[in-house]
Amino acid sequence: MFSRLVKIVNDSLPLFIKRTYITRKNREELQEYWRAPYDGKNIPSEYLKDRERSIFLLNLAKRYIEEGQKVLEIGCNVGRNLNELFLSGFYDLSGVEISKNAVEMMRKAYPDMAGKIKIYNGAVESFIEDFKDNSFDLVFTMAVLEHIPTESEFIFSHMARIAKKNLITIEDERGLSWRHFPRNYKKIFEKLGLKQIQEISLRDVRVPGLSSNFVARVFKK
Repeated sequence: MFSRLVKIVNDSLPLFIKRTYITRKNREELQEYWRAPYDGKNIPSEYLKDRERSIFLLNLAKRYIEEGQKVLEIGCNVGRNLNELFLSGFYDLSGVEISKNAVEMMRKAYPDMAGKIKIYNGAVESFIEDFKDNSFDLVFTMAVLEHIPTESEFIFSHMARIAKKNLITIEDERGLSWRHFPRNYKKIFEKLGLKQIQEISLRDVRVPGLSSNFVARVFKK
C-alpha cells in the first residue's frame, strides 16, 4: 500500500521538480554501466525475453520497409529485434551495441542472424559520425535514446542524416532516473527536418515489457 502511494505521488510531481532531486550520471558513467550492467533488469540475458516487444516493432516496421532494404538498430543488445526482422526476410541488417557480453550472447542465441549481419561493437558516439548520408533505409531504436545523456544529443542529428527513408523511435518519454532523460522525440526530429507520420502511445496500446510512458513514433524523410 505504501509503495503504491509513493508511486502515485511520484507520478503526480511535475517533471521540473523531479529533475531537481535526481542526480543523473554523465556520459562516461553511463557508458561504463551499459558496457556491463550490474543489476538484474538490464543484464543481457534479460533481453532474450519479452519477444512481444520485438513483434510490436516488426509489425510497425513492416509498414514502411521492404525486403532488401538496409536497416540499422542503435542499441541492439542481444539482437532480439534484429532476429525478428531476420526471420521475416530482412537480411541487410546492422546493429550498434556497446556491450561485448551482449554481442557474444547474440552470437550464441541467434547464430544464423548474427553470422550474416554487421555489428558495430562500441558506443554509438564512436560510430555514428562515420556513417554516410542516407546509409540506411530505416534507422530505429527501442528503449535506448531515453538513456542518451545531454552531452551526446548530437547523435540525433546524425540519425536524421543517415536515415534515407524512415526513422522509428520506441522510447520512454516521461520516466526519470539516474539513467533516464525524458524527451519528446517528435519535437526533436521534426526540428531536424523529418516529418512524423505515425504515433502510438503505449497508454492506449499494451506491449508487455514496455510501460505506459513509452511512445512509438515513425518519421519520414
